Amino acid sequence: MKELLREQIAKLYLESPDFNGVAAASLMTVAEEFCVDPEIVLTELVAEGAVYANFGHEMVNPHILGFPHQSAADNLAEVRRRGGTRSAVLYPTRATLTAMSAGSRYSNAPYSAALALGHAQLESVFFRADVLGRYRDDPRYDYTLDIGGEIRAREGTPLDTYLTTFSIGFDRDPDSNEIVVGVPLRYLHDLSPAEQSYWKSFEHERQDWVLHPDWVRPHLMGEFPERVSPYTAILMEMSLANEICDAIGYPALFRTLYEGAGRPTDYGYLIRPTRRELSNFIEQLNKLLIDNLDQQFFRRAGISLTEERRDGEGNTYQGQRGTMNMLIEWVERTVRHDPENMVPAAATILKEIRRARSDAAHTLRENEYDLATWTDQRRLVVEAYFAIRTVRQLLQSHPKASSVRVPEELDEPRVWPF
Repeated sequence: MKELLREQIAKLYLESPDFNGVAAASLMTVAEEFCVDPEIVLTELVAEGAVYANFGHEMVNPHILGFPHQSAADNLAEVRRRGGTRSAVLYPTRATLTAMSAGSRYSNAPYSAALALGHAQLESVFFRADVLGRYRDDPRYDYTLDIGGEIRAREGTPLDTYLTTFSIGFDRDPDSNEIVVGVPLRYLHDLSPAEQSYWKSFEHERQDWVLHPDWVRPHLMGEFPERVSPYTAILMEMSLANEICDAIGYPALFRTLYEGAGRPTDYGYLIRPTRRELSNFIEQLNKLLIDNLDQQFFRRAGISLTEERRDGEGNTYQGQRGTMNMLIEWVERTVRHDPENMVPAAATILKEIRRARSDAAHTLRENEYDLATWTDQRRLVVEAYFAIRTVRQLLQSHPKASSVRVPEELDEPRVWPF
């Protein structure tokens, strides 16, 4: 009877839709027909480490094995504390499934095989970030990347990739800014065998990375995230700035907003630490924060749209001013009190973004692989966030802006520095 129950628990686990356990009570009804005490048999299987009894004591939902289970000794103690296994959901242990070679049924799907061998559904596998390149650079995919991300093949394409979520991962070493991608096994299981093999080829040689805490909260802990990324915060500040402009009777500061579906696919964490990737990101910042500024705002604010210039023959004419210079002039004219020197800092980072974009556009450079690129990007995006926040706060100082509600994430602010 013991062997029969062990085999049945394993069979039901492997044949279930999502590697689910089986309610102990349903097995007991069958076992009682053989005139044996199923409680004794199941408790022995737990003690031997052949079966794991899940009461929801390690994760709220006992019908999935979310995290690696307890040792046999600890699980037996839990069974005794609860007076038996009847209320438990039962799973075959990794030892049982390994002995059965359960992973062989998924020989070409390594992450499905891992679940078949009893690995927990929320165990995460970490990959080099450039695994995302295939999806980001192919318009047949809907792709997002922030603290977490999502990949979906668009309808009408022959592709079937569907990865509902993944997290940015970080090194435990605070001096390292390398970015990786972490995905729980349950979501990797949704990929086709060919896609699983592709991801396997990018698996990081280290697996001791840390998932982003604000991905963990909603996806693994059932909690609300605490903050937003600086990439998202910039887009939120732009939207808020335009909302304030409307409230005070000014034309919108930004011509186009990019929250939600309009967010550029290459605006976010670098997936490769190369100078070319960083140049592309700086180009996105320039398009978002500088080229995107609306001249009509400055006209309404009384900022001159032209300036006197001289041509090659010494003749003077009125030339169009750049939007960055007009913004800096408006900021410097508007500020009344700036003890933290936020206005000069904003001007400095905007000029740096503009200069770097101009250098990249007019200079042929070899691409370089440099881990310090992640550090450079982190500094740029944080300083750019503070610059647009400064602009928004100056707009907010207008008396008519009091009716505009500032989201808590931006008001406090609750923005991650990475």
